Amino acid sequence: MTPYSAVVAGGLAGLAGAALAHVLTAFVLRAGGGAWLSGPFGPPFLALALNLGFLYGAIGAGAAPARRAPAAALGFLGPFLGLSLPLFVISRMSLPSRVEAVGAVYVLALWGTIAALGVLAARTRGWRGALAAVLGSLAAYLFLTLVLMALPGYDATRWSPLGWLPSPVNLLDGLLSGAGLCLALSLDELLLRKTKRRPA
Repeated sequence: MTPYSAVVAGGLAGLAGAALAHVLTAFVLRAGGGAWLSGPFGPPFLALALNLGFLYGAIGAGAAPARRAPAAALGFLGPFLGLSLPLFVISRMSLPSRVEAVGAVYVLALWGTIAALGVLAARTRGWRGALAAVLGSLAAYLFLTLVLMALPGYDATRWSPLGWLPSPVNLLDGLLSGAGLCLALSLDELLLRKTKRRPA
């Protein structure tokens, strides 16, 4: 996959995934599922787990066209189970450091999924794919941060999670996340090819 096609495929997959994630999550919330599975100590987590699962399921499908089904399954199950299972337990425990525990679960589930997708989608060694996927996603996050800093009003409008129209920020996040991850994997493959062609 060329860098250009990687950006297009990854960006479109992330954009579609962000839109699908919002619509399906809104459907669950409208059905009263906001607090499903959550214990008495909270926080509600199902909507976030579903949202990230649908988003990275789509990105996984775009990142690994030759292994689309397993990549989509990994992209969905990684954040969904990675968030749901620990938070199912945490929401039933009275912890003094609840915010830190929830934050740690979120970071591990999200970035663990990204690294695993890199391993699965890589056409180089697995560790290189994991590193490329993480670096590409970090670059996408930094670019999104710069965009929001340059356009402070862009993030000012509050969009209801119950509405059927996804937030422009979420759509941009999905587009950049998919494009960044896929581009980094493509560049890693391109770099390896050029290194092998270089005369000794």
